[in-house]
Amino acid sequence: MAATVVGALAVQATPASAAQNWQAVSTNSNWHCGDYVKHSVSDYVKYKTCIVINSNYHGQVVLVVQSTASVAVSIGGSATSDFYSNVTCANSTLNPGFTRGCFAPTVSVGNTDLLKGKGELKLNGVSNSKELTIWRP
Repeated sequence: MAATVVGALAVQATPASAAQNWQAVSTNSNWHCGDYVKHSVSDYVKYKTCIVINSNYHGQVVLVVQSTASVAVSIGGSATSDFYSNVTCANSTLNPGFTRGCFAPTVSVGNTDLLKGKGELKLNGVSNSKELTIWRP
């Protein structure tokens, strides 16, 4: 019985750690995003790059992915910026009808007027990327 419990716990722990930086997305006025673009692999999976800036001029870059496909897809990639908010997005499964964001760490954006971010989405092994430049709010 102990082996069964350990096996069940191991199976449950794997998906959570594999998708640790993919989270549900809830935007507000701090979010500055480019338009969604379709990934070259599927007309039903689109993505965009966002830069989130708070009132203390701390920010992060976020890769946002949305699926209207009828099947689950395999995603991964990265979110990078010129203000050192960077992350490698874990390989994960995105189920139909879900929107998820890969969040880079929050850092000080300094005194830079222009902020640049780049989201790279790897969908079923094929990478596409989209850059975003904003004026610091």
